[in-house]
Amino acid sequence: MGDEDGSASGPEAQPKFHSENDLPPPGAWAGWERQRLKPPGATLLRPLAWSAFFLAATPLPLLFPDNTPNDSAFSSALFAVAWSLVLLPLISVGSLSRHPSQSHGYDIFPLDMPTLTIAIALFMAHVAIDPAFGWASYAAFWASWLKLVRSLTDATHLASGRWIKEIDPARFKDIDLADGWAFQESHFKPGVIGVGPSVTASSRLVIEGVRVDGIAHLGVSLLHRSGFRHDPFQRRATMEKIDFILENPPFALEISDH
Repeated sequence: MGDEDGSASGPEAQPKFHSENDLPPPGAWAGWERQRLKPPGATLLRPLAWSAFFLAATPLPLLFPDNTPNDSAFSSALFAVAWSLVLLPLISVGSLSRHPSQSHGYDIFPLDMPTLTIAIALFMAHVAIDPAFGWASYAAFWASWLKLVRSLTDATHLASGRWIKEIDPARFKDIDLADGWAFQESHFKPGVIGVGPSVTASSRLVIEGVRVDGIAHLGVSLLHRSGFRHDPFQRRATMEKIDFILENPPFALEISDH
């Protein structure tokens, strides 16, 4: 599964709550450190803006014919570029990967699959039945694009980050998790290796294996169904039960002692 922490800063030795939305964790989290991650919006903003440009340009060769060697092919190329600029950046930040916060196999968030399916069906009807369906298909693809942008806006509202604690990988099997938490892996490795409670219909708490400067850590973050990792200790995370769940870390601090 992809991760958007490629350019993340390391943990802060003395966490500085320089954002107005940062909250200090409860006292039981002493010894954990905040790791800020690169906001996925920074990666997605420019390609999404260009995708809108190419999507808007898609019908122009058909509206103003005979200005290209092959108007249909040129229009199709513009459309393909538009959606490549949507899909490739989403893949690069891990948004389209399978992960524990997705509700079912067809949950390919942030793509709006019902609208996208209608758009594809109308496009096929435009090829097989009547070219007039093409404009309905084009309108449906725009609706799908707009829903995707709205979903991404909501998904990037929370600050990206997680809380990490150094561990000895050799003692991974000795870690005893609190009720409601479970490991999905039998050994330490980078990526999601454990799950906690679902906090909303779109997100759940997870445990990740993280390496910072070659040192193994376990991290706790709020994983959204988009694949984006959110810092659970912030004012924007207004889930009622998260404070109760995170009153204590998912495992005892002394486990991490060497």
